[in-house]
Amino acid sequence: MLYKRDSLPLCIVATALLLALAGCAAPRAYLGEQISRATEDEGYRGSRVMPARQNDDVLFIVSLSGGGMRASAMAYGLFEQLAADRVTNGSASSRLLDQIDVISAVSGGAVPAAYFTLFGDRLFRDFEPRFLHKDFTSSVRRGILLDPRNWMRMASSEYFRGDLYAEYFDRRLFRGATFSDLSQKGDRPFLIINATDVGLASRFEFTQDSFDLICTDLMRYPVSRAIAASTLIPALLTPITIENHAGRCGYLLPDWVQRTLETGDHSSREYFRASVLQSRSDSSKFGYLHLVDGALSDNLGARALYDALADGSPWMTWSDPPSKSGHRKLIYVSVNAGDWKSTQVGVNRQPPDALQMLRLMGTVPMDRYSAESRVVLNEALRQHAEKEQAELYHIEIELESLRSDPKLTRLVELPTSFTLARDDALALRCATRRMLLASSDYQRLMRDLSGSIGALTACGE
Repeated sequence: MLYKRDSLPLCIVATALLLALAGCAAPRAYLGEQISRATEDEGYRGSRVMPARQNDDVLFIVSLSGGGMRASAMAYGLFEQLAADRVTNGSASSRLLDQIDVISAVSGGAVPAAYFTLFGDRLFRDFEPRFLHKDFTSSVRRGILLDPRNWMRMASSEYFRGDLYAEYFDRRLFRGATFSDLSQKGDRPFLIINATDVGLASRFEFTQDSFDLICTDLMRYPVSRAIAASTLIPALLTPITIENHAGRCGYLLPDWVQRTLETGDHSSREYFRASVLQSRSDSSKFGYLHLVDGALSDNLGARALYDALADGSPWMTWSDPPSKSGHRKLIYVSVNAGDWKSTQVGVNRQPPDALQMLRLMGTVPMDRYSAESRVVLNEALRQHAEKEQAELYHIEIELESLRSDPKLTRLVELPTSFTLARDDALALRCATRRMLLASSDYQRLMRDLSGSIGALTACGE
């Protein structure tokens, strides 16, 4: 477009004026709000949510992995089947979905988990059109990176691409919901959203127990920012940042932290966890937490559950003796949407190319850590069931297991992104439902609870 000579200065002046106005109204990211005192009887934490649910002999725990939209589709498929299947507990009949007590979720698995925990059965009405069937990757690119209005907003030194990403999640799904809204859902599971603190290379969970250490109020924290942190891909987007107010609310580290640091094995996981908590408690050195994709520190959502069991958290056990109606039942369902492509490299004589190597450098350590997480949690669950005299039902749903089926191998090869063709999303949902129903432990659970299997109508059955 050509401009008249007289109009060019006006354009420059107008642009300068717009930028100046943008600077005057520069947005600031929400960094959390400080609490004056940490008290165990307040906030969104297992010890407050779980007692309302510990009124029967069933403790039902679910972990949902990362894996982009693959993970979202598989988690959604699990919820669909659990909503279709009914069980009898005592004299009452209910959907198995309503028996879930705890969900630990990461990245793509955290999106439907948070939506269900907040909005219940609206998940089955809203989630497909609002998220699962959207080209979320392109929508984010257009809505954040390619929108000129956001260029001026990102000129602020207090507002970044990750904050726009969280804002987009809020508009698309969560509509201003905070953890206070989650806390009011007494009929819903206790939800643990997992992210990674890049400053300390460690896992961070969105519960008030974690927020007590940094003297910050989780109840007023937006769910969309937690989900953005858990799903955020480093480099493409900036981290979600929380200000650390540690040392200003009277919170004291648990006794085991100092004891472990003084006498523990420096190479042990317990020592690393203790050193992370001690470092995070010093806000003069670690004034901010910069949070990204939870899959980098725990792609399975297993470590939060393992820590709760290892710490003897009362909300992970039964507060009352077994009822006369039967034996306690500890149910654990894991959905793993990880693709494990690293295991395929050794098939070929040709070594990985540069791009493959860059990808493997990030995924191989994560795959190995996921495998270790599964082993330690499985053993902890077995010991917990034995201690509580509970029957353990251990149900694992693995995307990788589809590789042996020629009709479904393509699903394992789908890239990890937040874009998924509608047919692939349906195929993943149905495959998840069939894997659940094929589990011998799930079949045993349904028999023991006098259950009935719901039809897979959306899957052509």
